[in-house]
Amino acid sequence: MEITQNNIDALNATIKITLAKADYEAQVNDSLKKIRRNANVRGFRPGQAPMGMIRRQYLHPVMAEEVNKVLSKALFDYLKDNKVDYLGEPLPSTREKTEVDFEKDDDFTFYFDLALAPKFDVALDNSLSLTQYVIKPSDEDINRAMDSYRNAAGKHEPREASDEESLLKGEVYQVKEDGTRNDEGLSNKTSMLVSRIENADQKAKFVGKKAGDEIQFDLKEVFKEAEAKAMLGNKMLDFNTVNPNFAFKIDEISNFVKGELTQEVYDKFFGEDKVHNEDELRAEIYRQFEESYAHESDYKVFIDAKDALTKAANFDVPLEFMKRWMLNLEQYKDWDEAKLNENFPNLEGDIKWNLIENKLVKDNNIEVSADEELDQAKKLVMAEFARYGVHPSQIPADALDNISKERLAKNQDRNMIRNQVTNEKLTALIKEKATLTQQEISYEDFGKLFE
Repeated sequence: MEITQNNIDALNATIKITLAKADYEAQVNDSLKKIRRNANVRGFRPGQAPMGMIRRQYLHPVMAEEVNKVLSKALFDYLKDNKVDYLGEPLPSTREKTEVDFEKDDDFTFYFDLALAPKFDVALDNSLSLTQYVIKPSDEDINRAMDSYRNAAGKHEPREASDEESLLKGEVYQVKEDGTRNDEGLSNKTSMLVSRIENADQKAKFVGKKAGDEIQFDLKEVFKEAEAKAMLGNKMLDFNTVNPNFAFKIDEISNFVKGELTQEVYDKFFGEDKVHNEDELRAEIYRQFEESYAHESDYKVFIDAKDALTKAANFDVPLEFMKRWMLNLEQYKDWDEAKLNENFPNLEGDIKWNLIENKLVKDNNIEVSADEELDQAKKLVMAEFARYGVHPSQIPADALDNISKERLAKNQDRNMIRNQVTNEKLTALIKEKATLTQQEISYEDFGKLFE
């Protein structure tokens, strides 16, 4: 076997691999013997067919398979042993033609194109000037959050008569032209919010009603098609063909009433004995907003540093090769270059940033430990529970641990979590090295920076 590397330029190379029969012959013979042991050939006992017959039938496809295995191993062993820093994966060469005939030849020469990683330095120091936005929660933010806790503690209370905020429980059913129930029509036990009705005339029909009242209405004027399907429990409902004459008979009427902010509520959402009154609640909400906003501010620092470092990057990338490589990936197999350019308009910048990011990680010995992965997974799990009103203190430690480990057992989730921790460490490095100028800003104006 002979392997040579010909560097076309600083970013592109061709790998030439020559295989002799001795490089793959043993593997081919082993595969043929295995086929013979498992072959059921008419006229012979299982595993006793003549080897000559097996070779005539299977030699060439087996040779192709084993040569490809030897070739692939040799190629990647060469790149690893010679510490070749490359991008993507080697591709069959378009510069040199590979001609292979497994039926006639014993020796083969293969050519591969290779993208070489560029050599460069990254200037991450105080010459990089960035704005660190200090986002202050507004009174409106605090008040909305206070209301959300009152809503979470609230409940529906029965009412004698309905108004525009009422929840009605009962039965909806189709009626005939004379207003009597159509026993063969659509019907369902369900509930509905009067406030969801947009048509004012139709909404008025549902206001001031009592339990036992029947309200006749036009289905198409009261509900959107998706809502009507849910209301009737009928996914096949078609607004184009359905008779819209319906009635709703009320069984129960209730209105939602916000709850009081009691110690029980505070303990449920913030942990036992952490918050005791509305002033402390406001302070805790403010702290949570500041913590959340700090993460968003750090994210802006990160992407601004990314943009600045990428624009300042004084190196080229093998863009045409990388496009060709991407179009060879399974997920893009049906794409052409035009579609690739449309979906990845900043492909060159993305490749450069990936190289810069990897260099920063390597040069600064940034690593992610198993404990850090687990801690990050726990944060994500707790955040998901929090969206359903479950405070971290309410999650048993063993359950949190098990759920987080299950998340990490999935490669896609684990890679995402590792990237999150890596980016957090990179952000901390950027904040340490760069020159930061703080600027106070409202959350509304901060959001406009991303438009």
